[in-house]
Amino acid sequence: MRRPLPPIPLITLVAAACAAPAAAAELPFEIAPIANVQYEWARVDSDLGPLQTEDGFRRARLGFRLKGDNKRWQLVVDHDFADRTPPDAYLELTPGEGQSFRLGQFKQPFALEDAIADKQTAFLEASPVGAFVISRRIGAEYARWGKRGAFNAALFGHRLDGTSDSPGASMRGTWLLRSGKQENLHVGLSLASESPRSHSASYSLNAGSVLSDLRVASTGGIAGVERIDRAAVEGLWVRGAWSLQAETARVFLRRDAGDLAGDASSVQVTWSPTGDGRSYKRGVATAPSPKGHVGWELALRYGVMDLNDGPAMRGGRAEVWGLAATCYPHPNVRVIANLLQYDSNRRGVANDPLTAGLRLQFTY
Repeated sequence: MRRPLPPIPLITLVAAACAAPAAAAELPFEIAPIANVQYEWARVDSDLGPLQTEDGFRRARLGFRLKGDNKRWQLVVDHDFADRTPPDAYLELTPGEGQSFRLGQFKQPFALEDAIADKQTAFLEASPVGAFVISRRIGAEYARWGKRGAFNAALFGHRLDGTSDSPGASMRGTWLLRSGKQENLHVGLSLASESPRSHSASYSLNAGSVLSDLRVASTGGIAGVERIDRAAVEGLWVRGAWSLQAETARVFLRRDAGDLAGDASSVQVTWSPTGDGRSYKRGVATAPSPKGHVGWELALRYGVMDLNDGPAMRGGRAEVWGLAATCYPHPNVRVIANLLQYDSNRRGVANDPLTAGLRLQFTY
């Protein structure tokens, strides 16, 4: 269970961050605050334990963005006061149109599920594919994009907090099949490989909320891992008030004692009854941006994960159906509610938890 963050210091920090642009008006670069504050309530009804009801800060990220007057560079630094760790801290250089370099800690390019910013997702938590992503590491990245699609490649190591010490490389490429103001369609491929210095790995799927410690699938620690390879295939379609995304990913654990593998897939459709559809930008579908009215978005998602591979890996299998609704009462405020029904079995023990969640989110 996550410990709640005291609200008074957080409000003070947000107020100070929002005041920063006025103080920096005459500097030779632009400075703007960054805020992503998410307070959640979750209720998990499991077959294997008592009803869990928790609330607390899911994220409390505050920071700043410096951007050069010539738009050729930007520095992004923030800190998550809920996780007590810095998520993003990087310098991005844009030497020319359609390309950039990044140095520092940032999300590594792998999978559509992770490419969509957490403040723009339709559900409170990632689909089962999210259990296989690399997420944030210290590294260097080259990105290129244009009318035919986008390509990102990176080299990475550990995190700023010292965890995930596993040097490797990753890439994600998307190819546009249709491109326009009203409709965009792409297919994509992601590949990654890393060598964990701990020679171990573990993967798990929570019950739809990090506020609960329940896992519907979990491998536990797997020893003797020399290399971890990943692959993912994706598709994304955005048209008007609709969006559809599908993705399947597979992780391979290379071991002298015998290779192991797990897989996960998801399909998600969103629709805005107020006509505020998602926008397409560089291989992702960004959240709706209603203007002058209260906007709504509805979402349906199906996901499946299989962490069984012989006697050496019996992490279980889980399926999940989810419904979500998001209200946009203000450009900087979102209210998200979702309901998730799981069907899981691990080592012969069935568990079908029902999870309800509600989030109030402020971003800047």
